[in-house]
Amino acid sequence: MPEAKKDQRDWSNVWKNPFVIAWLVILTIVLAVNFFMVSMAIVTNPGLVVDDFYEQGKNMDKILAEQKRMEKLGWQLNIDLPILSEAKSQTVTLNVLDNENKPMDVDSAILYYYRPSDRNLDGEAPLSATTETGVYQVEFSLPLKGKWDVIMEVKKGENTFNVGRSIMVQDPE
Repeated sequence: MPEAKKDQRDWSNVWKNPFVIAWLVILTIVLAVNFFMVSMAIVTNPGLVVDDFYEQGKNMDKILAEQKRMEKLGWQLNIDLPILSEAKSQTVTLNVLDNENKPMDVDSAILYYYRPSDRNLDGEAPLSATTETGVYQVEFSLPLKGKWDVIMEVKKGENTFNVGRSIMVQDPE
């Protein structure tokens, strides 16, 4: 039977062991990535936290009461919102109907838009009345692709009615 070859490597110095070196390299990479992610989270904070969160939470009953009041009004906002592309202007049309499904005029109609990741891009676009009763339009574009939240708000006298939704803005074509 042939004699087994004896391992002649010197394992007394741990730093020459390839397994120890591999573990140290992996640990260093993980720590570097974690440090980078934490620093980016701090530097690029969009400031989406509401400053008066406690007061906002206390107003939840008012928000729910406002939703019930809007349901009792029975108004309908039919929004023709085309698929938007980045920085491309398109026409947004709003049809306002009363509780009997008849077109009605309102005092003001405003489209609010919010970028969830950057409050600096938030804004509003007032709609203009057309020659038809209850029909309002605006030429509208959003500067960046991605997710946006829009709220259509109409006011008539003391009454306010709004509808919100999230949209995705496409790449420019």
